[in-house]
Amino acid sequence: MNISKLALIALLGSALMAFGCGDGGGDSGTAGSGGSAGTGGSAGSGGEGGTGGSGGVLACVPSANTCANGDIDPTDTSPCDLPAPPDEDGCVGDESLENPATCTAADNAITVVISQLEIDGDCNSGVDLDSCSGNSCVLGGLAPAEGTDGVDNALAGLAPVLAGVGGNLGGVNDAFYAGLCAGDIVIGFTVDANTEENCANVDILDADLAVVRSIVMNFSDAACLSGTIGAIPLNVAGIPGEMGNAVLRGTISEGGLSNGSLSATVDQDTAGSIADQLIDGGSAVVAQVLDINNDLSGDVATGCDALSMTLNVGGVPPQ
Repeated sequence: MNISKLALIALLGSALMAFGCGDGGGDSGTAGSGGSAGTGGSAGSGGEGGTGGSGGVLACVPSANTCANGDIDPTDTSPCDLPAPPDEDGCVGDESLENPATCTAADNAITVVISQLEIDGDCNSGVDLDSCSGNSCVLGGLAPAEGTDGVDNALAGLAPVLAGVGGNLGGVNDAFYAGLCAGDIVIGFTVDANTEENCANVDILDADLAVVRSIVMNFSDAACLSGTIGAIPLNVAGIPGEMGNAVLRGTISEGGLSNGSLSATVDQDTAGSIADQLIDGGSAVVAQVLDINNDLSGDVATGCDALSMTLNVGGVPPQ
């Protein structure tokens, strides 16, 4: 659902009223004291003032603020009938996201193409991507607070803001669904799981299902695939973009990938494409919702340049 330009103006006005400035550098140094007078001599002159100290780079400012959730409209599934992922769920949510160094090939690979891609509407669901339970950069004026334990899922946290001006995150899910139907969004993996070593060799595939790169991920006894994927292409409404810093937990079976949770960042351009699905001209003010840095670095004196999100994902073998 796109909201009007009048609502866009209202949102921007709210952001400008909420926007604050960061602290400056350190104070000027104190002047040195004069030397003591020697016997029969005069006292030494006062020392010159020291130069101003420069503020150090502060990577994280803890915050007690927490995000809030809102309703998300049902997805418009009229463009096509996408195959439903299986329903197995072997993940508990604490599986390691640190990839193993090596994994012996098991030669039982399964290829999965994503057929479910939608916003996880709980802003407390996801991963602390920037390792900061608070703010790691200067938030945009409309950016929501983090979730519990530093979870970065700002996209879901925007739901209450949009509701106040008649908008809804369902417009993003509609764009994702339409993109999957049209073949504009193609995300594929080949997973070769080694159950004895609790690992898997994973190939990241392009739109033609050709191998782009290969990584090693974790694979639990309950068939939960987990680890860091990195960059994944994401075209929104036909506009090329990318998810960065992607991490995944999801269950692998013969039927595909089920109950997957994908946390990632999107840079300002991709976030702008998402914003345009919600507000006419939303990309013009997308800087006001950014909550994280795309390289995950922390510097609370500079503005954020990316948007965090968590998506529910699932997939099936190529049809």
